[in-house]
Amino acid sequence: MLRRRPATTWAQPTLVAATAVVYVVLSISDGGYSHQLIGGATAAIWLAVGIGLTLGGWPRSRIPGSAIAAGACLACFAAWTALSVAWASDDGGAFVEAVRVLSYLGLFVLIVVASPRGSARAWLTGLAIGLTVVAGLALVSRFEPSFAGHPLTATAVPSAGGRLSYPIGYWNGLAACMALALVLLTWLGAQARTLPGRAAAVAAMPLPILTIYFTASRGGAAAAAIGLAALVALGPARPRILGGLCLGWAGGGVLVLIAHQMDALVRDLGNGTAARQGDELLVITLLVVAAVGLLRLRVDGPLARVRIPRRVVVGALAVTGIAALAGLAAANPAARWDDFKTAGNPGEGQFQSHLVSDSSSGRYQYWSAALDAFSSSPVEGIGAGGYEAWWDQHGSLPRPIRDAHSLFLETLGELGIVGLAILLAFFGVVAVSGARARTRWGCAEFGAALAVLVTGVVSAGTDWTWELPACFGPVVVVAGLLTGPAAEPADATSPADATSPADATSGSPATVRLGLGIATLLVAWTAIWAGGVLFLTEFKLNSSQEAASRGDLVTAADDARQASSLQPWAAEPRLQLALVQQLGQELDAANRTIDEAIDRAPDDYRLWLVKTELEYRLHHKGAGKQAQDQARRLFPRGPIFAK
Repeated sequence: MLRRRPATTWAQPTLVAATAVVYVVLSISDGGYSHQLIGGATAAIWLAVGIGLTLGGWPRSRIPGSAIAAGACLACFAAWTALSVAWASDDGGAFVEAVRVLSYLGLFVLIVVASPRGSARAWLTGLAIGLTVVAGLALVSRFEPSFAGHPLTATAVPSAGGRLSYPIGYWNGLAACMALALVLLTWLGAQARTLPGRAAAVAAMPLPILTIYFTASRGGAAAAAIGLAALVALGPARPRILGGLCLGWAGGGVLVLIAHQMDALVRDLGNGTAARQGDELLVITLLVVAAVGLLRLRVDGPLARVRIPRRVVVGALAVTGIAALAGLAAANPAARWDDFKTAGNPGEGQFQSHLVSDSSSGRYQYWSAALDAFSSSPVEGIGAGGYEAWWDQHGSLPRPIRDAHSLFLETLGELGIVGLAILLAFFGVVAVSGARARTRWGCAEFGAALAVLVTGVVSAGTDWTWELPACFGPVVVVAGLLTGPAAEPADATSPADATSPADATSGSPATVRLGLGIATLLVAWTAIWAGGVLFLTEFKLNSSQEAASRGDLVTAADDARQASSLQPWAAEPRLQLALVQQLGQELDAANRTIDEAIDRAPDDYRLWLVKTELEYRLHHKGAGKQAQDQARRLFPRGPIFAK
């Protein structure tokens, strides 16, 4: 029998701190949205995996079969995404999406192979601390506007300027993170190993609650409610969970009621009144947090003595569900459905009216377009990264949209039934594995990780949080915890250890282990190459744009050409080169370059608009008219054509 030593006393605090720091850094980098960051992170993560496997430092514990199955599903999803380059309308966009999946696969593999048994609590605690810090940063940016400038979304969507987005860069993304924070803080409020730790976790709960209010995100509030319901249902220590929820939500409710009266602060007017209200609410928030923490300290003993039978919890959840259904039936579902189908505008209504609005803010239209894309090609889809061009051409609203605002519907449209089946298989393996392991080991970490999984999946199903690593990264982390050895007790013996000291799988141990190692290394080197290519391409594109802005067209053109060499299949580098050549009055060269870009992304109306201008400037009126007509066909509802 092979025994594993428990983690050293310093290793777990180090893991907690490292997890929190990495998460905060990722969050303040616009949630990790940039393609350059995704490419660099993909290469770095897989480099760590490859080095660890090559040197024999990983895996730290036996790898369960469930982790291998989940990893295989995610690897197949990455492969299918990459294969879609063959039929996608934008080869460069499909490549970016493949690298994104490889980044999540790398994170999953790293969690599984690098985590020793008994380390799940450290991962979850680190995420909870990091998420709480993000909540604090978000609120300080609203209380003290000089702390952080207005996010890009305030410029891109003026009607949403008052909705809190910093530091993630997207209000619904920030709310999705806060939903995860509430689940983890509630769990820590019941399961932290020290009384000060439990009190501190509950004391921090009003921060994400107030943050969700400032985002005015109905999706974030719904994800939090569903995630917390899952946590209560999964347990254990339900009296502490419910007690912490009552105290935390009471404190958060007080802050929301007070903030509700501060119109200038809520609307983020940036005037003297808003500044004064921000100072006042900052002080009040600190007082409420302190009061909630003190109350939690006082009631810890009584909460520990309360026992709530499981059947009572199940009955309460059933009654709540029945009451919700009854309320839905009484609310005239047909009328509510009609209201949901109304488009509205992103961010319309700001706060109070938006929070109680039945409008989908365009989601019904976005989801319908994804289903239409699926209908056009049900097996393989239209290709990864193709939704934006599909929406431009077939969407029903005169607004540019990049994502379908649902991971599952966008996957269905872009990668067909095959892609969706692979993705659902991944989540299914993770959920079933976590539920079975929770029954076997009985550790509280399994309940918390499953609740985080539910919360993250709900958010990804109703918005584009998949593309924000700060939002979806924690979901991948808990997937690795639920299927890997990290959530198993440090001194436990798994079935794998009992059957064979050489491997955790059936069949020939040496052969299987060697095969898995070789396959993982092959994926690692492929991912390192793909991530490095994306990182360098984006770096060169950014350098080209900066050089062009300062008038250095020679450097700008050289950087754009290097980007084109790095990704010869992508249209974006050639678009940049054509724009630089146009600035330099090299119109014939620019026209040839934009033709090459169109060959790589023929459904991108922006490329045809550039070609339109070039053809007219070259006095090719017929070709210019044809290019303009094609651009209009690809984006018939575009505001530029309405003029």
